[in-house]
Parts: sequence; structure tokens; C-alpha cells
Amino acid sequence: MKHKLVVLSMALLMSVTLSACGSSSASHHKALNVTLPDEPATVDPNTSYDTNSASLINQTMEGLYKYNGDNKLVAGMATKVVKPTNGGKTYTFTLRKDAKWSNGKPVTANDFVTSFRRTVDPKTKAQFASIYDSFKNFAGVQSGKLSPDKLGVKALNAHKLQIQLSRPVPYFNGLVATKYLPVNAAAVKKYGKKFGTNAETSV
Repeated sequence: MKHKLVVLSMALLMSVTLSACGSSSASHHKALNVTLPDEPATVDPNTSYDTNSASLINQTMEGLYKYNGDNKLVAGMATKVVKPTNGGKTYTFTLRKDAKWSNGKPVTANDFVTSFRRTVDPKTKAQFASIYDSFKNFAGVQSGKLSPDKLGVKALNAHKLQIQLSRPVPYFNGLVATKYLPVNAAAVKKYGKKFGTNAETSV
């Protein structure tokens, strides 16, 4: 599985690189070799728990924001770094329309919604669900008293995502840049618990 996942990561990296560079750079491919000390358990960002999986995920996935080479916060899949409204409790992001999965399908707001709800859903048993503890209704969803669709996140349309917090969080942008990753909603629905466990079930 390790070989398959590393091959997958390289394919994803090449896909992202080619999408960003455009056709003029398509003839100048360069190889990137990545060594992992052990086999990653998964490339599912909702269920990963080991450092090898985290390393692979961080090298192949991007969130709404990211840090550039100067450690400056910049837009990732979002079109820009947004300012919160509603007293610092509401964030509305617009996704880049050219953001695509490794299968060529567009990344949508629903992919982020699916990821966030799935992580907080107690049935997923995600070890890092607490990174969403500032989201509206987090405690109710995590305890099973509320359904995951009550979590403070929704897709306003295919490319617009809104997050509602229960309180302002000064370091929220850092979480957006490093922790809040999407999953391919169609693949999650198709593969269920097997999603991300091998190259065939990963997108």
C-alpha cells in the first residue's frame, strides 16, 4: 500500500503543478522523490492520525488558505483571504473555479462541507475532531445530540462556502490554512470507510 500511496501522491502533485503552470510548462516535468519512514495508514484527512499519513496529506492537499515561502498567509483554494463578519463569527469564502481534484472534477463547497461534518460526526471517530470546536453547534453534533448537518458550515452554492462560529477565534486563519481540508464528496459516498485507504479509493 505504501508504494501505491506514494505513487498517488506524486500523481496528485503533478496534477496540481500542471494545473497551476498551464500548458506552456507541460513539457518541463520534474520528478519529486518523497521518502516516508513507514507506511501511511490513510490519505483521508478526516480519519488520519499518524505522522506518515499527515505528511502525505500535507504534501498532496490544499485548503482554503496556505502559507507561502515567506510564511505569509495567502489564498489557497479560496480566491482571497476574507474578513469575517457578524462580530468575527461568520466567514464566507469563494472557491477558485480552476481548483480540481486529481480526477479532473472541480473542488466544490460541498466537498468542504462533507469533510467538516464527517470529521465532527461521532460515527467517524476522528481523533482530531476538536479542531472544529469553535464551529456553531460543535458540541451538540460531537455528542450525537444534533445531526451533522447542524454544524456551522454550509454551501451557499457550488463555489461559495460559509462557516459560522460560536465565538470569534483570533487564530482561525491558521486553522483554515493548515487543518481544514476538503474531501471528494462523491468518492466518500462511493467508497465509504474504504475511502483513502489505498490508491484506488483515493481522489
